[in-house]
Amino acid sequence: MRLSGKTSGRQLAVLFLARIALNTAYRIVYPFLPAIARGLDISVASASRLVSLRLLPGLAAPWLGGQGDRQGRRRMIEPALLVFSAAGLLIATVGKTWAVAAALVLYGLSKVLFDPSLHAFLGDAVPYSERARAIGIIELSWSSAWLLGVPVSGYLIQRFGWRSPWALLGALGLANLLLLHRVLPREPRSPGANESRGRRLASRSWLAVLRRPGVLPMLVTGTLMTFAVELPFIVYGAWLEEAFGLSLTSLGLASVAIGVAEATSELGTTFLTDRFGKRRSILAGLLGLAGGLALLPRLAGLGLVAAMSGIVLVVLAFEFAIVSFIPLATEISPGARASFLSYNMTAALVGRLLGSLTGGLLWERQVGGIALQAYVGAAASLVAFLVMLVGVQEIRDATKS
Repeated sequence: MRLSGKTSGRQLAVLFLARIALNTAYRIVYPFLPAIARGLDISVASASRLVSLRLLPGLAAPWLGGQGDRQGRRRMIEPALLVFSAAGLLIATVGKTWAVAAALVLYGLSKVLFDPSLHAFLGDAVPYSERARAIGIIELSWSSAWLLGVPVSGYLIQRFGWRSPWALLGALGLANLLLLHRVLPREPRSPGANESRGRRLASRSWLAVLRRPGVLPMLVTGTLMTFAVELPFIVYGAWLEEAFGLSLTSLGLASVAIGVAEATSELGTTFLTDRFGKRRSILAGLLGLAGGLALLPRLAGLGLVAAMSGIVLVVLAFEFAIVSFIPLATEISPGARASFLSYNMTAALVGRLLGSLTGGLLWERQVGGIALQAYVGAAASLVAFLVMLVGVQEIRDATKS
């Protein structure tokens, strides 16, 4: 796909590879949470609480991620990959509970530093009318992490133990750092007009940011959307393992269906979202997410194939909504893109934190199996739909910065 902005194909390709590594580290905990729990000799519920530590740095995202407006995009992306590599090597070489806890915090920190600056970089370089295409391409790294990273990790865990994927990820982080150092443009030390505006805007109070049109509804929508999907997915691996007797390798292979669904939605955003409208695409995705979650318990009772079909439906809707959400978010505050995207990341991570803690707690107490998680998630999706419908308007006549 050819874009008319200032982002080269080589830059997109290297950013894409870096995101695959970051997203793999984030995603492999879902299907392999039981293996991690066994390796650390703790319960699945305790492991889910441990994994939630990676979300804590998101609470500091408004300050940390917003440094991309103050320091420049590249000056945040490169340190993020250093932190990412250190986290992988810590788990691989130590493998104790305290080391995993520290590494998970570092993984969360790397995402907070990397993602807002990445999306702000795309917001700077790609016109709003084409931005969903560029972001859709980069977000294919999310499904690629599932399609490639999860099966490879399953094989490595089966063959070499639960710590082995983290060693590979640490090495990939360093390799991606070297590649990005070569291809990303060097930024001037004296801020330009947009950076100056970003510094002024980022220095304002949180309350002043919330008063900007559409900001608060966007943050609420992001929180509810991620809460809804995290509820069942935090115990996805444990559920399939217990309900259908899947092995680690089978869990990795079953996850291919999820990766294909995500890739389908991400490709769909590259073709549809700019034409259909970002806001309307988000609304359609939220309705689909609510319906998929509501159907999931009934489908799960019909066997593995039906259960996986329900999961695929949920993933299709969520991924289309969330990837369509990002380009709209990049234009809410164009003078301080990284700052607002950092606020948005905090909102999404709060949703994931609440979802992971609640989902693990419900699983531990066996309150309705996975059904209650799904029904609560469906309700949260409907509330998110209403907030977006009433509180956010499509941005018109946006121009590139």
